[in-house]
Amino acid sequence: MTGRRMRWPRLLRALRRDRRGLALIEFAMILPILLILYLGSVQLQDGISCNRKVTIATRGVADLIAQNATGSTTQREIDNSLAAATQVMAPYPAARAMIRLTHVTIDNNYQARVDWSRALNGIPDVKGTVATIPTQMRVRGVSFLIARVTYAYQPPTNFGFIGPIKLGDSLIMLPRNSSAVTCVDC
Repeated sequence: MTGRRMRWPRLLRALRRDRRGLALIEFAMILPILLILYLGSVQLQDGISCNRKVTIATRGVADLIAQNATGSTTQREIDNSLAAATQVMAPYPAARAMIRLTHVTIDNNYQARVDWSRALNGIPDVKGTVATIPTQMRVRGVSFLIARVTYAYQPPTNFGFIGPIKLGDSLIMLPRNSSAVTCVDC
């Protein structure tokens, strides 16, 4: 028994002096932290990319209708523009995007009243209701297009605690070629 007891202190001293596996042990300890940082940065980059796509889609849908040369449009033309804006969202699933385009006119009481509204994957604004526009933009008789895009972003690698993140953007734009864009069948 005394021989076994004598071996342990020698074995511990020899283990303490041995440096052959130190790099492997240090790597094994730091690897989980490195993986979390890497996967987190991938998710952050993907989320920023998706948010940028939401902004581009918002700008695109407002710009398509604002360029109307005749001052008149139809439900079909608006719906085609809404569908075209979803193409900007690729490679993210377009079904998660809610795109709404609303035309408002400032009345005599400086309230922005909805003239018409169309939406894809959502509910359009109700005609005649008051829309929110900054006070500085409220000029009697002026019409605006309001584009809103929201997106339920799902990170590519889910650690189990991150659910869909709501991304969104909105844009208020003047019609470019006319004072208003009327929708004949909205």
